[in-house]
Amino acid sequence: MRKHDRMAISIMLLLLSLGMMVASGCDSDDRSEQSSSTLPVAPAEQPDDSGSMTGSFPPVTEIDLDKAAMAHKEITRINLNLTQSVQQTENMDERRDLQLEANKNMVRAAENAGLDFETYNRIMHQVRSDNQMEMDFQKKLEALE
Repeated sequence: MRKHDRMAISIMLLLLSLGMMVASGCDSDDRSEQSSSTLPVAPAEQPDDSGSMTGSFPPVTEIDLDKAAMAHKEITRINLNLTQSVQQTENMDERRDLQLEANKNMVRAAENAGLDFETYNRIMHQVRSDNQMEMDFQKKLEALE
């Protein structure tokens, strides 16, 4: 499997895990706790008059890209563990608890890499939107293996 495919799969798994959290039917008390630990989504870039994407986000530095790669590696590991745990658990309350714990761990992974989670999500959005940045990011992930 190509490295690019693995990155796409890991991003899809992350999005899937978010969907599982929403689908788990948390009550309103859980949602308030959940909102503080869920993964924020960066706003989409808007095309400018020339049809290209605007620089509505600050530029991503090499250092930030390195930090995002470190965080992504750990977040991918957390998400894979979550997926396996959820598949082995039938109880919806236990699944929700697993998801909440994984979300906290994902946020912590980004922070341990030196990024707040909003910045991590912004960088990942830009990586998905920019082919050159995606190739650079992939190289950084490969270097971490």
